[in-house]
Amino acid sequence: MSFSFSDPRSFRRWAAGVSLILAPALIVLSLVIDASSADGHEMLLAYAANPVQTAWHSTLLHYGWVFFVPGIIGLVHVVRRRGVVLAHIAGAASVIGAINMSSLMLSDIFHLAVYRQLPPEQAKVVTEADNPAFSVVIPAWQLPGVILPLAGLVLLAAAVWRAGLAGWWFPASVLAGNALFVSAPTGTMFFYLIGPVILLAGFGAMGLRLLRMSDDEWTPLPSPSPSAAAA
Repeated sequence: MSFSFSDPRSFRRWAAGVSLILAPALIVLSLVIDASSADGHEMLLAYAANPVQTAWHSTLLHYGWVFFVPGIIGLVHVVRRRGVVLAHIAGAASVIGAINMSSLMLSDIFHLAVYRQLPPEQAKVVTEADNPAFSVVIPAWQLPGVILPLAGLVLLAAAVWRAGLAGWWFPASVLAGNALFVSAPTGTMFFYLIGPVILLAGFGAMGLRLLRMSDDEWTPLPSPSPSAAAA
């Protein structure tokens, strides 16, 4: 588990491993301090009543998805021989999706500002008003920000399993965690958190696997050419 800022193999391996642990941990923490266990209008009212708590929730959730990016790149890097094509496709989708997802957290701050400046019913009208820009933003930004990271991470975990770097538990935990994350009912903290906690267990274990790799496992040194070996 050696680490060195001056060694590219060591630093990049540690950056990927720590990111895989930190990303889901920040998502769990953001949900623990969420200002509301409601949904829709009631959630926005709770956000407006707790601006600092909401800001921390959105900021931690933003960085949770940001920190997935180096972890995803690290997982793609270690997939060799088997599962390579799947890892490349799933990794690219996951990176694009995670970046989009992180930026969606800014909408919480916009809604918070509207609900603090306007009466609740008027704020509801403003936030739910039809906007022509939605015809572009929703399919080109919002939907990729939700679908690509969730589906991409499952497929990337399957590629890692296919490469023999983890057992079946890794894609199973990512699939179960994501499914519970998007389907959990609001109002009950246990069900709200169980999906992200499963993701933390799965990605955390994989992050530790990267941290425990030797530098040669992370990036094998190239074999000498036949001419060099003969010399």
